[in-house]
Order: sequence, then structure tokens, then C-alpha cells
Amino acid sequence: MRRICEEAEGVVEYKSLYLTLRQGTLNKFKRMTAVESICSSAVKATIDMGAALIVALTESGHTARVIAKYRPKATILAITASDTTVRQLQSVRGVVPMLTASFVGTDSVIAKALARAKADGMAKSGDSAVCVHGQREECPGHSNLLKMVTVP
Repeated sequence: MRRICEEAEGVVEYKSLYLTLRQGTLNKFKRMTAVESICSSAVKATIDMGAALIVALTESGHTARVIAKYRPKATILAITASDTTVRQLQSVRGVVPMLTASFVGTDSVIAKALARAKADGMAKSGDSAVCVHGQREECPGHSNLLKMVTVP
């Protein structure tokens, strides 16, 4: 079963899939929320720059789910401080949840996430990564920042 899934994923045209999903969202709702727009842009950025990883800092898991909705080829590393959110995200396609103590100091949380991704083989030194988080720490539903970083 695993080999079948891997082969099926290998033939997916991610750029056209992204464009179709994005256009479908716009057709249905006429406009996007700020969170939806940032998450959609994160997936577009991974397509354009060939990023290996998307890091999403998420309290409730909403940000990671919205990113996963656009079916990126890149792995989504969802960082959360909630055990419940970790459990819930384990069933979302393409999302690898990681528990953290706190979101205070987002740059250090992102650095730890990149180190974990490197250790787990999700990314290697020199790979590009896209990070999504909110300007206000520990405030669910307000993801409004997108960063492009290089894995150290």
C-alpha cells in the first residue's frame, strides 16, 4: 500500500493542483481571509523556489490545515504547544506535528524546528524553507507572517 501511495504522489502535478484549488476557493468565497491568503502564498512560494519544507507555528492547528488544503509537495512541519493539536494533526495529509513548550521567541522556535527537520531527514543543509506564523505570539487565528529561510 505504501508503494502505491508513493507512486501516485510521484505523478502529481503540484503547480496545477495548487492553481486549481486556489481558483476553486476564490470562486466559492469571492475573497480570502488573511490567514488563507498567507497559507496559499506559502504553498506558492514553495512551488516557485523549490522549498523542501514549510514550518507552521500553530496554536489550534488551523494554519497547518489550511496549508495542507493546497496539497504542497513540501512537508509541513507544524509546531504547536498543545498535545491535543499534535494528536489532531497526525491525521492531516502532509503534516508532521511537533510539540514545543512555548512560542515565545519565534526565531528560536523556528531554529529548533529546522534542526528537527534536518535530524529527521525532512530537509538538509542549504535547503529553502518557508515559515508561517503570527505577529502576536500565542494568539490563535492570526497567522500573518511569511518568512523564507535557509536550513543551516
